Amino acid sequence: MDSTEQTNAVMAVVRVEAPAGASADVVEAELTRALHARQKRPMTVELSLADGTGPWPRRGPCRYAFVAVLTMAGRTIPKRLAHRVEKTARKAIEQRFGRPARAEVRTEITDAEAGAYWYSLRGTPHRQF
Repeated sequence: MDSTEQTNAVMAVVRVEAPAGASADVVEAELTRALHARQKRPMTVELSLADGTGPWPRRGPCRYAFVAVLTMAGRTIPKRLAHRVEKTARKAIEQRFGRPARAEVRTEITDAEAGAYWYSLRGTPHRQF
């Protein structure tokens, strides 16, 4: 990447439906690997399991929600980026687990959502008493 090239960061919510038994750590690692390895337009990805989410329901596919910060060089169009990330995530989960998977990515989030999700990524600020 050229040092004069501008980078753009986009915060997104990535919801993934993986086959039963898939742990959040494995899904997160697979998504990170797949998005880093994109050959057309590689990106830096920081994923964190959103607070209050987990493998629910007990039967059927596991559903996880991740907060992501996607950084890439050049101009970014959020809707196109969301579509590309969804496609890459679906393929990665299907290749890893051998079963159909679903992924939904939202890049258009409100300021309130962004503020709440930020703590999932960076943690709650420590208060001095």
